[in-house]
Amino acid sequence: MTAPETETVTEQAESQAGDAASGDTTTAGESAEAAAAEGTDEGGEDDAEEGASESEAPEGAAAEGAGESTAPGGLKKKRRRRKKKKPSEGGAAAQNKDGEHGKQKAHRASDRAPFHVGEEVFGKVTAVLDTAVMIDLSGKALAIFDRTEMELDDLVPSIGDRFVARVHNDGIRGGLVVLSRKPLREEEIKPKIEQAHKDGTLISGLVTGVIKGGIEVDIYGLRAFAPASGMDLHPQNANFASLVGQRMEFKVVQYDKGGRDVVVTRRPMLEAEAHERRKHALTLLQEGQVMQGVVRTVVEWGAFVALPEAENLEGLVHVTEASHDSRAPLNEILKPGEKLEVKIIKIDEKGKIWLSRKALVADPWGEARQKFARGSRHTGKVTRLEKFGAFVELEPGIEGLLHVADLSFDRVEHPNLILKEGQDLDVIVAAFDMRTKKVSLHPAPPADRAEEPQQRIERNGLIKVEVVKADAPGLIVRVLGVSGRQARGFIPAGQTGTQRGTDLRKHFKAGKVLDTKVLDVDPRTGEPKLSIRGYAEEEERRAHKEYRQKLKAEGGFGTLGDLLKQRLSGGDS
Repeated sequence: MTAPETETVTEQAESQAGDAASGDTTTAGESAEAAAAEGTDEGGEDDAEEGASESEAPEGAAAEGAGESTAPGGLKKKRRRRKKKKPSEGGAAAQNKDGEHGKQKAHRASDRAPFHVGEEVFGKVTAVLDTAVMIDLSGKALAIFDRTEMELDDLVPSIGDRFVARVHNDGIRGGLVVLSRKPLREEEIKPKIEQAHKDGTLISGLVTGVIKGGIEVDIYGLRAFAPASGMDLHPQNANFASLVGQRMEFKVVQYDKGGRDVVVTRRPMLEAEAHERRKHALTLLQEGQVMQGVVRTVVEWGAFVALPEAENLEGLVHVTEASHDSRAPLNEILKPGEKLEVKIIKIDEKGKIWLSRKALVADPWGEARQKFARGSRHTGKVTRLEKFGAFVELEPGIEGLLHVADLSFDRVEHPNLILKEGQDLDVIVAAFDMRTKKVSLHPAPPADRAEEPQQRIERNGLIKVEVVKADAPGLIVRVLGVSGRQARGFIPAGQTGTQRGTDLRKHFKAGKVLDTKVLDVDPRTGEPKLSIRGYAEEEERRAHKEYRQKLKAEGGFGTLGDLLKQRLSGGDS
């Protein structure tokens, strides 16, 4: 008989037992109702409550109430407490304020067993296994009989035969009802189990049911408990119902109270078997091999993947080997139960298997260096906004950061003042770091500035700027062809080449293009400090140098200093 059939018969037995109990409860409820009605005719509402309480209470409780009838105040209070408790104790119907009976609580199969230990019962054989016989006890419960009790000349029953035996275990703890024809064999086996507990030898037992926290085992008439952790190395995924009716070897880990508290386990044997399977499976694996895997569990630092082709050995996909994007959350990349291909990258001396998913997935950064070269223009989507900047997705798997300082020419406190998540945005690549896989972005200049030649900002360099605003301290300018925070420049009033006290707003209108020299670059912000006067001085030096080089090339006399130098050198010779 298969495990599903066993579970079906068990459910039917519990249902019939529950119906029988419900019938008894209804009878008790009718008696309580009749008693309540009689009390109402004689003495009013209080007498009705008293009659209902007495009919619902056990005999001992009724006697106790009668003994305290001389104190009406105390009796009334105790009767009310009994009335609240009775529906849960006896199952009788309680009367509500409107006089209607409330709903009866459902009967639990574990409240009362349909059979008693030692009671002789008969039933119909539903399945004959190699180790046990399964019997249906008139639809009230499913029972199991250990075939080791049968003599060699006993006839093996067939399905549908009538079977008679005595109840050895009533199954009230959740397992099947255990039948026996040798009730005294329990005392005979106790010394052997106690000795097995002392010397660690294995002992055979029959699985008779699945209960809370594990399974119930019958060891030649003695009941034992096997916790779930001792029956499977992965109990959360185990199906213990399929073990009912099987005879297995167990190790006794606890023997107390003269055999009334026995705990057994199969974990040492399971671990030894798993160790042997692992040793064999490791011989089938090689570094660099690609295999199919199933994700078992996902944790913060990696995912454990089972390899069905290698006895379901588990290997670890470290978080660094899960994806090329190290910032992506692991629980979004891998899900328990997901099937995937993995590559074995290492098998260490302890037999641990290190796997990689990243090695079999195309790296989106492989061609990114050429595609997203410095200065190239792209359209991306704003994925999230932080106080320090906005992340922009250039393509799946590649994101760039648009720093808040580079977002606008004017100062911005938070990117959400300008951008929104999901918004499309034109950007240019300001920097690309392949080693750290980071891309720095700047807002792309508008169309009317797209043709501006790019300029390099370095100390003592000459650049062109556009006046944005003129004030007493100096000029705020925009460097042409430059984006981000470096496009903001400042020309102090003393470097404008004007006289002290000059109104700069009259001489430098917004939009005027100026030639300047870079005096310095702020190491923190990258903004340049510029000078118009320095540019003029630099131009004079450059023009003088070009003039001298031109005269030398034409073979002229040069300056008076050159002639004197030449004459003096000739006299010395």
